[in-house]
Amino acid sequence: MKISSGLVLLFIAFLLLWLYYIHSVNENVHRYNEEIEEIKSTLKNANYNNEYCFLVDFSLHSGKKRMFLYNLKTQKIERSFMVAHGEGCGQENGTPETFSNIPNSLCSSEGMAVIGNRDYSNWGINIKYWLEGLDKTNNNMRKRVVVIHSWSGIPDFSIYPFKIVQSQGCFTMSNSALTYLDNFISKQDNKRILFYTFKS
Repeated sequence: MKISSGLVLLFIAFLLLWLYYIHSVNENVHRYNEEIEEIKSTLKNANYNNEYCFLVDFSLHSGKKRMFLYNLKTQKIERSFMVAHGEGCGQENGTPETFSNIPNSLCSSEGMAVIGNRDYSNWGINIKYWLEGLDKTNNNMRKRVVVIHSWSGIPDFSIYPFKIVQSQGCFTMSNSALTYLDNFISKQDNKRILFYTFKS
């Protein structure tokens, strides 16, 4: 069976783009050294998953992937996701202007949290994960019902320079992204995974 040279070139171009993407994503790890050290410090004398964590960099435009699954052992980003921020604290260049820990603010909260129980959601694939804030900047997350859930309006791919929709404070992902995350968490012996939100 003959394969056209055009298809071969298209495959090579796709492969090169994928390799470039993987390289560029992991190059970004170096900009998160301070945040990763904070996570390692939090892990000391605590019963949290010590192999993986999630980083959410809200200094990145909402049209870009800015939620990262980070492997603490290999020191590499294994997966990146699109994620919405809260609408209540304004938006500048696709990023939240400020954060809040106040109920009904509809804002995102910054700081260290840990992924809690899996529960039913009215949104997306009908799954949500509760978040337990560990800092004074986010210790009302459960009271505010700031959770991880999905919605069909969140894309799987970057749409920069366009913005994605904003949430009411929740970390809203695409349906397929939350399906991946749910499957990933289910395979972890320790499901209490640190979840760190910041503007770098």
